Amino acid sequence: MRTPPDWTTLRIFLTALELGSIAKAAERCGIANSAAAKRVQMLEADNRVPLLDRHARGVVPTAAGEVFARHAGALLDAEARLAEEMDAFAAGGSGTVRLLATASAIGGHDLAEVLATFAATHPAIRIDLRETTSLPVLQDLLEGRADLGIVTTNLRVPAGLEAQPWREDRLLAVVSAGHPLARRRAVRFNQVLDHPLVEVLEAGALSLLLAEAAQQLGRSPNIRHHVSSMDAARRLVAAGHAVTIMPDGMIEPYAEALRLAGVPLDAPWATRRLRLISRPTGTLSAPVRLLHDHLLHAR
Repeated sequence: MRTPPDWTTLRIFLTALELGSIAKAAERCGIANSAAAKRVQMLEADNRVPLLDRHARGVVPTAAGEVFARHAGALLDAEARLAEEMDAFAAGGSGTVRLLATASAIGGHDLAEVLATFAATHPAIRIDLRETTSLPVLQDLLEGRADLGIVTTNLRVPAGLEAQPWREDRLLAVVSAGHPLARRRAVRFNQVLDHPLVEVLEAGALSLLLAEAAQQLGRSPNIRHHVSSMDAARRLVAAGHAVTIMPDGMIEPYAEALRLAGVPLDAPWATRRLRLISRPTGTLSAPVRLLHDHLLHAR
């Protein structure tokens, strides 16, 4: 019966491959050269196949050694994540999670409340929340500047990232209470394009979506105002200047106070699916995995 290798032996083996020498691996791992060589020999005996080719300049892996190294690396990664997660639980959860989200994900849903319940359960985990648009979310996740992201578009998720459904929102044509569209139960986008529009620059993905929808209709949006925030757009619309498009969660809390009406867009693309983006869940650190699972559970 094959004896399972211990973590120290796996580290020695992988370090020997990295450095090309068992002696150098023994020195780095803080073990006697003879003991390291004996461990590798026992590893080969247990697997009944040579794992290293030994020569005057050091060692290189055999074909079997390359396969063994791949699985040994995965085992050590799993062991490190296990230890990290257990340490985090033992400490009550600690660390920092860098979370990126779009404006509509933050303002139009209960993300603030969900993060508050997480903070109450894991007070030692700090959440570094930053608002941005969908494309930078994916880029920062790929390049390691963020741990989790929430996007509001159907952008293709690059290899190396995973996406989970999180929420849905509905796009509305937002008008003043006295606007001709205000009493409609729904409105087609072609009808919205008959009116001047307010474009919100911070809603980059939404602007692209609307531009593509207008192009498919053979029309160009009549952009009357370009503003940098949802709040500015709401106030311009309330004053009767133009129409804007927003997700339902970004208008409903303000509709009564500003005397605004949100009319659902009659278009299949008007229902948007928000997604939680991360690196493969098996590679997430304990604090990141805790928040990732909390966000999914809260959906």
